[in-house]
Amino acid sequence: MSKLAIKLVMAQYRAFMEYRYQAYKIELTQLLLQLKNFGLLFLVVLGSAMLGMILLLFLGLGKIIDSSDAPQYGAQMAWLYLLLQSVMLSAMKSAIKNSQQRLFQCTIVRSNWLKLMDIKLLLLSNGWLLASAVIALDLTLSQWLRAPHFVLFMLLQFGLGVLCLYKPRALIYGLVFTAILVLLPINIAPLAYHCGFIILFVLSMLLPAFSLSDRLSVNSLSTFWLSFFIQHSWVLVWRVALLLCVFMAITTLLHERADLAAIFSVIAAAFMVLFTSSLQFDCGKLHDKYQLFFQANNQSRLFFISQFVPSWLFLLITLISYLLFVAQIEWLLLSLSVGWCGLQLYIAQKKPAHYALVWMITTGGLLAVT
Repeated sequence: MSKLAIKLVMAQYRAFMEYRYQAYKIELTQLLLQLKNFGLLFLVVLGSAMLGMILLLFLGLGKIIDSSDAPQYGAQMAWLYLLLQSVMLSAMKSAIKNSQQRLFQCTIVRSNWLKLMDIKLLLLSNGWLLASAVIALDLTLSQWLRAPHFVLFMLLQFGLGVLCLYKPRALIYGLVFTAILVLLPINIAPLAYHCGFIILFVLSMLLPAFSLSDRLSVNSLSTFWLSFFIQHSWVLVWRVALLLCVFMAITTLLHERADLAAIFSVIAAAFMVLFTSSLQFDCGKLHDKYQLFFQANNQSRLFFISQFVPSWLFLLITLISYLLFVAQIEWLLLSLSVGWCGLQLYIAQKKPAHYALVWMITTGGLLAVT
């Protein structure tokens, strides 16, 4: 190939790279606008906690590296990081792959160019891997020798990002299998845990596809809602992932400052109420969409009541999980959490614009009296 041809190919690649980067920025901007439209909730509540979450991120990475004394806890922390990374990348997947113009791109450039740009934007988007890289650059040789599993952990972070883009079903299977591994009552070395992670994710790529929605017959309200959550599992996945993050953060904070258990319990209750009651926004939209259909079938009132059931079930499961795996909550706070969730559901239904404000005022009031 002549020099002129090489220059022409490089110019085409740079032009394509610039196009993909611009499309990536535009889609990310649209994603942020969607979060903004959700209300003041994410901008104020989660935005104000950003510094604390970053500090907890690096604290958790330290626990993963120095997990020789508690290898199972370190493996559970590593699994949580891989889960949260997968959730974040799933939300950004469309922007990373530029899915809306994907077919058009296949007609104008080579497939290997597409994948190369996907990987570049994946590395740019993976803040969890970038945080690990910052920690890795700060480690000395002796520290690396004491924590060889951290190399495998970073390889897993990169590999799971690739799975998220091209084999999301294998990613889900792998996360389920590795969750079972870290919950088993065994005590193995951190390196063995991470080797097990790699083996299970590789095996997950070999499993056949399975779709529950194709086998589900929608013939009642219960199967109607079940079908909705199967087909729109994202509304549950991101909430469950953030709740797991809250649970692990509370566990770590209780280990460091057990004297502040009452405050941590209020914070945990607040986020449990937040993530469970906010499910009503998704259920309410579905109710508005199909209410005329159920009205025509004389099930209008029953359908109206059923839209609140998923939030209540989600709250019940969340509270039980917290009591079983994290810590106990006083009965007074537990009762207040149930009533608080009912209040938030009412606000989400009647005054959605005031949802975040009511949640923040209630959280502040409980922290003030604690």
